[in-house]
Amino acid sequence: MRQTMNHSVKIRRGALLIALCLMAAAGARTAVAGEGTELFNKICASCHSKDGTAQTPAAKKLGVKDLSQSKLTDDQISYQIREGRQENQTVSKMPAFKDKLSSDEVKSLIAVVKTFRK
Repeated sequence: MRQTMNHSVKIRRGALLIALCLMAAAGARTAVAGEGTELFNKICASCHSKDGTAQTPAAKKLGVKDLSQSKLTDDQISYQIREGRQENQTVSKMPAFKDKLSSDEVKSLIAVVKTFRK
């Protein structure tokens, strides 16, 4: 009887540990998403607007793309964030952020950009 009880306690402890790990992982994803939104608002929203529709004076002047219409893959979005966009050899339409953002920050921005899609 004691062995059965110990086994039952171990199973419950294991289940509890798994549940706590899942909760922590979900919390981490929420934190990353929140950080991504904060980062987007800080460095991207001035051109792309907070909702991604590019309805800002700067966006209209520069011809910034509406992110809600984006069909780019994650790799393509990452490339544009890291390398920027050039109109020609001398005119930058979007600055490169490869030296300013970490890989995790770029990933968090990709997630935010994808939330704007219709």
